[in-house]
Order: sequence, then structure tokens, then C-alpha cells
Amino acid sequence: MLEPDKVVMNIIDIIENGKPIYKMATTIPGIAIESSFRILENGNYDLAMITQPEEHKKGINLDYFFCKPFCLVTQDGMHIFVYNHNVVRGSIGLDTSIPCKCNVEISSFKGDADDSLWNNSRQRAYIKYDSKTFNAYTSGLIFDHTTGSEDRGFYNAVTLKIDETELLFYHEQLENGTGLFVIWPKNKIDFDVFQPMVSATITAYGLLNGFYMLDSIYYITVKDLPNKSITSFYYENSKAGIQSGNPILDSGSYADIPETERKLTSTQFNKLVNLFLKDEDCQRTAYLLIEAGSLNDTAKASIGAVALETITRKICEKESDAKIIADSSLISGIKHKLKKVLKEYNEILTKEQFQLLTTKIDLMNSKPNSNKLTAPFDQLGILLSAEELECIKSRNFFLHGNLPKKKNSDLTNQELLSVMANRLVMLSAMLLLKSVGYDGYIIDRGITDVIKLRMVMQGLKVRGGNSLRHITKPNNLKED
Repeated sequence: MLEPDKVVMNIIDIIENGKPIYKMATTIPGIAIESSFRILENGNYDLAMITQPEEHKKGINLDYFFCKPFCLVTQDGMHIFVYNHNVVRGSIGLDTSIPCKCNVEISSFKGDADDSLWNNSRQRAYIKYDSKTFNAYTSGLIFDHTTGSEDRGFYNAVTLKIDETELLFYHEQLENGTGLFVIWPKNKIDFDVFQPMVSATITAYGLLNGFYMLDSIYYITVKDLPNKSITSFYYENSKAGIQSGNPILDSGSYADIPETERKLTSTQFNKLVNLFLKDEDCQRTAYLLIEAGSLNDTAKASIGAVALETITRKICEKESDAKIIADSSLISGIKHKLKKVLKEYNEILTKEQFQLLTTKIDLMNSKPNSNKLTAPFDQLGILLSAEELECIKSRNFFLHGNLPKKKNSDLTNQELLSVMANRLVMLSAMLLLKSVGYDGYIIDRGITDVIKLRMVMQGLKVRGGNSLRHITKPNNLKED
């Protein structure tokens, strides 16, 4: 672990373990209550104190914490500022004529009340995770740098370039099965610029691995002032983390598939981060795909259909609207003649019927939505199989809460739903990955799950690995 990280982790440990004794200062003059402050299992912090009758009379009650800010101070000079909107819940005794135990649960806090400390400063983001449930060394990203003092072949870092900012994104192992991800800009930066970079990096990594790591996060800033440096921190517990266990890329070992065809290189990952940073729609869609991995097939199919619509629009938005006939004079002539024919029936049509048919003629040159959804695949050089085309055509079933109808298939209805739901997610992810230059294999989750479930039902030993679909070659499917 890098030396600056050791210092930060020591600060975080002090905050989390609850050992320091704090004095709570409020907006009410003359009140300083001895308090404890420690992290809870859910990632929030618990502020505990005993309030006295005279403090109750001055206005220290449960309502105060939901309406006013307060500050905690240690003898060593550590400050923790809490705003009322970051208070989640609280409890206090009913009889305020006696000392009462008071607990306040808090989701976020800062080590300062000066926002200027977070401008043009050296910053880092620290995210803890459970390394027993996620192994960062077997992810869908090829880490190509190491933070170790010696290069022993275990790489844990990548360098990212966003505009003029260079960032280091890496992971470390702590004690007690705890892992740590760190995002570190190498130059000074404003927090309002840094935070979106963190979000884009987390989302890009989450898309590959089905692991959106952002449950809670610590930000550290070091501000250089004349003759001194000030270090402060900011903590936020969003409980937004997702661990679906369903990555889209396979980090396993395949004898005939090189690593670069199963994982993103650091260059491709950098492009994905930049895509998400500059296009919020793509980033939100990627988050939906991560979330889809943790949902049942019906919900997954609906999200996959929405994601496909969004990504298709984003990829094709720079082009003109898709048209069946490109020659504007030709299509204008056809529309003119059709409207002349329609007018001949004006007397026997209602006003509403006439208007609807006129609108249909005006829109007749627009390609069907299903064609629009296949356009980005053509544009990016992705060949679709007949089954995948059928899946795309069936997306409206899911968008309207219906299920696809079984046709000529040896799949059961439930298997068909699973395959289509997972393939909508897979196809959406393929568009994102291909747009940043990835041209390898992606997990065909639907087929994988069907094969493995059938083997279980037959009492067969289920092999490891997945069915893999090559992004540009639909029939080049690998099974392990």
C-alpha cells in the first residue's frame, strides 16, 4: 500500500472505531454535550449521547437534529460537521425531566465547513468492499500497473486520462477480508470536477463485473495554503452498491482465448470512462444494465429493452433520422399522390379518420423502430443472429408487461424468457463495449444459465465457465 494511503486509512480507522470522545457543539449557545460517534454495519454512523433536562429545555430534542446542523470536536482537534438533511433517523427517551439516552443515525458528514478547501486541491476517493464476495484480481479489466514496491506479476492499477487530468485507479487488500478501491488524480482538481470522474469510473467498472461498488465512499482533500497544508474529509453512505454476481465479461481462464479477447484493456476502459463522463444517458443506462443482473428475468427484460432503446438513440443521434427513401423529392412526390387519393374519400371519412391517415402518410418514410434498433449494430459492424434479431423484435412484449410467445424452439417458456431477457442486456452491453473498441467475447448469460440448469436437472456435474459470444461474429460461440 502506498504511504499516503496508509495515512488516510489510519484517519478512517480513527473515525470508524468510535474510540475518540467528542463534544457536540450546536447552534444553541452554551451547549457542548459529550458524545460518541462510530460506524454501523449498514454504513451509516451512530451519534450517541446522554442529554440532560436543562439541555432539553434549551431545545436539544430529536427535532433539533432534523432541523439544524451540529459539529463534533475531539480533544485532538478533529472536527466532524453534520447537516440536518443527512440525519436518517433518531431516538430519545420520552421523559425529558431526567437524563435521556439519545441516538442519531447519520448517512454523511464532512471534516470542514469551508467548501473552498475542496477547490484546486489534491484529492482522493476511497471505497471499501468485501473481498470475500468480490475478487478484484479476477475482474473484466486488465490492470497493467502495480502499486507494489516490486513488480511480482500481480497488477492492481490502471492509469486513466480525462481531459487534462490523469488519474490512478487501483485496488488494495486490507485486513479482515476488506478490499479497497482508490481513485487518485495526479494533479490538483476541484471536487465538483472530481466527483463525476469517480462516478464514471465506478460505473464503467461495474458494467464489466456486475459489481457497482458504491455503497459508501470517503473523499480526502489536501489544500495547500501559505505556510501550511490542511487535510479534510467527506463521507457519504448512499447504499447504492450492487453485487449481482453476473458480470458481462468472463475473467476465467480459456486455453484458446487470450485475455485481451475476454477483458477490456486499460485503453478501452479509459474510453468507456470518458464516454460515461461525457454522456450521462449512457452512464445511467450502464447502471441499469448492472442493476438488471440482480433482477428476475421479467424485470431484467424490461430494463434490457429500455437500455437498448436508449443506447441505440445515442449511437445514431448524430445521423439524420432513419429513412426508407433518401431521395427527398421522390418521397415528397409519393406522399403528394397518396394525399390526393385520400382526399377523394374525404366525404366518407370522419374528420378523425382523415387526420390519422394523413399523419400516417407524413410519417411513412420513417423506418420501423425495430430497424432503428438494428441500425447501430450495422454501424458498428456487429452481425446479429436470427435468434438475436427475434429478441430485438420482441422487446415491445417486455415494455408493455407481456411475455414473448414461444415459436419454433426447444426451449420452455421460462427458458425462452431467460434467454431473451439476458440477451437484451447482452446486446445493449455489446453496443457500449464495441463503441470503445472492444472486439472480443461477452458472456451469453441466457444460454449459459439454460445449459447449466438442464445439467442440474439431469443430475450431471456442472462445469465451470460460460457460453461466450464473440461481439462481431454471432456464430463464433465458445463453451467451456
